Amino acid sequence: MVTSSKKKFALPAVAALASALMVGCAEETPVQEAQEGDASATAAILNETVTMQNEVTEILGPNLFTVGEDDTPVVGVDAAAQNIEDGDMVQVTGTVRQVLETDIETGWGVDFNDDETSYLVERELDLGVVAEDVQVIEE
Repeated sequence: MVTSSKKKFALPAVAALASALMVGCAEETPVQEAQEGDASATAAILNETVTMQNEVTEILGPNLFTVGEDDTPVVGVDAAAQNIEDGDMVQVTGTVRQVLETDIETGWGVDFNDDETSYLVERELDLGVVAEDVQVIEE
């Protein structure tokens, strides 16, 4: 009987350890999943509002940072003003758009710096999120 009670506690302990090790790990975002799918998956998420939680992988400038394992671009939020840093877990709500620097600048009034513009030109036509709200999630 002692052995069976040890087994009952071993599985939850292993699961808890695995969860603890995964905290702060960037995962695939719904935007990335759609982009990796077929054209219908991309079309289904384009111009939709999404809310996702993920790790900030890189802050590229005052109006652009990336989240998730494949660096989904998030634009339109001043990361510095909101104290968002690389590695933070954030909840992002916004509209999925194709990354077209000129459309985002004119449509949302975002003024990108040279580094942000270069990044967006490299990722042109990829999907990104024009953020309406970003909250840092306390761990």
